[in-house]
Amino acid sequence: MPAPARLTMEEVTERLGITSRTLHYYEEIGLLPDVARTEGRHRVYDEATVDRIAHILRLKQVLGASLQEIRAILQAEEELERIKASYRGESRVEERDRLLDEASERLRSIIAHIDEKMEKLQAMRQGFYARLERAHRLKGGRSE
Repeated sequence: MPAPARLTMEEVTERLGITSRTLHYYEEIGLLPDVARTEGRHRVYDEATVDRIAHILRLKQVLGASLQEIRAILQAEEELERIKASYRGESRVEERDRLLDEASERLRSIIAHIDEKMEKLQAMRQGFYARLERAHRLKGGRSE
């Protein structure tokens, strides 16, 4: 089995359209696990880490999440993976039900956060739309 692909920082930044400083910062604040290094101390990234960085960028760009919110979402997702692994190894129905309840609560929390963001974006959109309508009315009411 071939060794997993290892990408240089330059390859990762080019692929994802970010700066090396962003990668350093994500590592510094704990959004990324310890990044492997070559003997020359250059960072190298595996596909799982690149996928995690891409996920962070999506959360930031699509959801408009702060890095603190992203950390909480990533922790919730890691917790869901832990619950999933426990569920698979559990044979008792009561414990499986408890794990499903725990996963459901984590998912509800993430969905509630997304819903809150969407409501705020909708309110902002409505505000700008009202301003646009007002501009059209003012222009239409002008006598030339």
